[in-house]
Amino acid sequence: MIYKKLVLLLLLVPLAFAGWESLAAVAIVTSAIMLGVLYAVGMGFGVNELQLMAKEELFQLIALMIMMVVLVGANGLLNSLSSNQAFGGSLQDSAKSIITDTKAQVTDVFDLITIYDRQSSIEASKATQCNILGMGYSVSACGGFSMLATPLSMAGGIAGFAIGELAAMDRLIEISKVYALTFLLPFGIVLRTFKVSRGAGGFIIALAISMHLLLPIGVIFNEMMSATFLTDPAAAEYNKPPIATIPECNAADTKPPPFAGSNINSENIATLLEGSNEDRALGAYLGLRTDIRSYLAIMLIKATLGPVIALLLMMVGLRTLTSLAGAEVDVTALSRFV
Repeated sequence: MIYKKLVLLLLLVPLAFAGWESLAAVAIVTSAIMLGVLYAVGMGFGVNELQLMAKEELFQLIALMIMMVVLVGANGLLNSLSSNQAFGGSLQDSAKSIITDTKAQVTDVFDLITIYDRQSSIEASKATQCNILGMGYSVSACGGFSMLATPLSMAGGIAGFAIGELAAMDRLIEISKVYALTFLLPFGIVLRTFKVSRGAGGFIIALAISMHLLLPIGVIFNEMMSATFLTDPAAAEYNKPPIATIPECNAADTKPPPFAGSNINSENIATLLEGSNEDRALGAYLGLRTDIRSYLAIMLIKATLGPVIALLLMMVGLRTLTSLAGAEVDVTALSRFV
């Protein structure tokens, strides 16, 4: 009689939920029906081992139901916290919004590097023609600008890698939002129903929960850490607007560098940009070097460190939850009660 009531309760469970919770509840009900069929087969053919196995697995299913209730509560609590932090929406929506915003900032940096690279290439290609005794030869008076090609190429490669990393993270969050709890979790619940597939089912359940909760939590945590860092007065130099510019080179200008032999630093940039071609190239280089600090917070903390923290958090959660969801739960007290 107790099992009929329990089956009736399981059939009513999906009516209490909506969304992915209903799918998880349907998976639990499906597992309960499979165990009921197994118990009926054992009873019909007089196989006590099948009946005992069905009873034992039913207790494991009840323990899994308790885990799912904890997951529903934790998911609702975390979603409310993410909304209160002014990120807006659920955890996944908040994380996706952060990644999209960061990708837009990195794309702006990449576009700026592209402009600098094109301008410096144009200036470095300028040359003049000289004639001596009827013989002509070229003079590369703007060759100093060619030193900008290597650092700009490296910066473009780093920015391009960051854009690719953010795009991959954005896609992973989108996949987790669509499939983690609507496909992986129900599938893992069904696999966990029987002892032979309990390990695989526990792994899939852990993967679904880690992708759904821990992956966006890592992105949001890094965003909060980045915002705290950038609002600190000590980080003022990382919030300065860019000052670099690629000046025009005059290929016919042959005046000597006025700063030759002097102590050249970033404070002389404005004066260098008004000097000779060599001074202008050096001023452009110093301006670009000074602007590095303006991009470090975006490129290193938000674009690179953020996805790494999110993936590490998901991996740690996957390992921990797999050992929890894939193992048998001690339900001796519950079995005695029933």
